[in-house]
Amino acid sequence: MDNFDPYQQNITIRRADGLPLVVPLVELDSFVQYNVRICINYGSQLGASLVLFVILLLLTRQEKRGSAVFTLNSLALLFNIIRLFFGVLHFDTGFEKIYPYFTYDYSAVETGAYVVSIFTTVFSTLLVVCIEISLVLQTQVVCATLRRRCRVVLLGLSILVALVPIGFRFGWMIMNCIYILNIDYMDSIWWLESATSNVITTSICFFCAIFVTKLGYAIRQRNRLGVRDFGPMKVIFVCGCQTMTIPAIFSILQYRVTVPELQTNVLTLVTISLPLSSLWATAALEQRGPGSASSPRRNLWKALAFGVDSTIKGSLPSRNMSTSMTPSSAAETLCYAAHPASKRSEESEAPFGIAVEHDICINSIRREHSVV
Repeated sequence: MDNFDPYQQNITIRRADGLPLVVPLVELDSFVQYNVRICINYGSQLGASLVLFVILLLLTRQEKRGSAVFTLNSLALLFNIIRLFFGVLHFDTGFEKIYPYFTYDYSAVETGAYVVSIFTTVFSTLLVVCIEISLVLQTQVVCATLRRRCRVVLLGLSILVALVPIGFRFGWMIMNCIYILNIDYMDSIWWLESATSNVITTSICFFCAIFVTKLGYAIRQRNRLGVRDFGPMKVIFVCGCQTMTIPAIFSILQYRVTVPELQTNVLTLVTISLPLSSLWATAALEQRGPGSASSPRRNLWKALAFGVDSTIKGSLPSRNMSTSMTPSSAAETLCYAAHPASKRSEESEAPFGIAVEHDICINSIRREHSVV
């Protein structure tokens, strides 16, 4: 007994028909530890998604809540919360008990366990649909300044890249639900699960490449225009969230690291990354305080985000002021300028100030003859 290792011993389990079943203690430890790690991982993802969902509802402006991007991002967070909730609940069902797992006897598993497993698969598919549609819309918003031909080509390519993962995910959902109801081992359809994961990773990397390219071009244009207020924290935040670099890294990392829990983080990271850019833009819009309602930079953000009507309402000093400006003419008369920091600080030190708004119209006249 000197060479006896208590951690390598076997445990005997009796089947329902009385026959013995030998289970290694190492496999039992792996089963318990895997369930614990999965539940911790799901719980952390569930908490992060729930907190961000509440923050998104509280910080999003009323006029922005009717947009398609906000609806898709909110639905994605909601579907992710439901998916993770049922994922955690699955480990409290009869499927994850020791006796059914090792004896493959699921006759005593309750009907609710099947419902929980099917709901997890269905809401995972709905989450992928919301993510892909939101990525297509945000790609069009980011690339709105490109030429029409380039935008049309990019739109078609984005739709194609988004439809492929959705189709594979629907196929995997149907086959997965069939195998769950029939209590069959899924070794014959693992190729479909692997193909679904591959196309989702390809889609994430494709949209990440678009956002990174656009971000690099924007930073280059800002440097040419002399704008230097792009701090390091903003760069890290934009690169990590708006361009989906971190989700793309995790989606590739799951193929290089043998950690089963890592695959479940990919969809959650993408879901969390989608609304963070809009929340950052809202915070940047409000950080100058209520006294900056008439600032040129704020008017520009409001004109781009909410349209010309909201810009006029926010820039007029009084509701009783009569004006004959139309939305098209207002868009032509609003002027935007970036003042130096020194001049802005000198103006802020003045005890009193008067803001005067002028309607300016600049016409371009082509000279018929040369002056010389």
